[in-house]
Amino acid sequence: MLPATLGELRTGYRPVDLTARLLDRLTVAMSVVGTLGILAIMVLIACDVIGRGMFGRPIMGVPEIISMSILGIVFLQLANTLARGKLTRADALINQLARRAPRVGLFVDAVMHAAGALLTGVLVTAFYPLFLRSYGRNETVGTVGQFIAPIWPVHFIVLAGATVLCAVFVMRAVALFILAFQSVAQERSEP
Repeated sequence: MLPATLGELRTGYRPVDLTARLLDRLTVAMSVVGTLGILAIMVLIACDVIGRGMFGRPIMGVPEIISMSILGIVFLQLANTLARGKLTRADALINQLARRAPRVGLFVDAVMHAAGALLTGVLVTAFYPLFLRSYGRNETVGTVGQFIAPIWPVHFIVLAGATVLCAVFVMRAVALFILAFQSVAQERSEP
C-alpha cells in the first residue's frame, strides 16, 4: 500500500524527511485558517439572515465577502488535502501496481505527483501577474456607495496556497522517487 500522508513518507534522508514534516505542519496551519474562515462565513450568513428577517436590514457586501472567501478557503485547504492523501484522483491503476510491483507503483505515483507539481507551477506562474496587478491597482469588488473590498488579499491567498500546493506535490514526488529507488537498491543488495 502506498503511504497516505506526507508525514508517513519516511525516506531515510534526514533533510527530505524534515522538510516533509515542516511542510506538513504548514499545511495543517493553513487548513486551520481555512476552517476558521468557514466558521466566519457561517456566522456572517446567520447574522445577515437575522438582520434581514428581524430588522429589515441586511449586512452590506455579504455576497461579495462570501464569494471571495470561498476562493481563499479552497486554496488554504487544498495543500493539506493533498498532504493527507485525500485529493481526489483515479488511483485504481496505481493501487494495482503497488500490490503487484510496489516499486513500480511508487514510481508511477511519483511521476503523477511530478505532473501535478508541473501543472500547479503553471498555475502559480499564471496567477502571479494577476496578483501584482490587483495589488498595484488596488482593484476592488462591490458597489460604490454600498460595499467595496480590495481583491488583492484573496489573490495573495490563492497565490500562497497554490505555491504551497506545488511544494507538497514536489515533496511527495521526491519522497516517492527516493522510496521507489531505495526498493530497487535493496533488491539488488539482497543475495
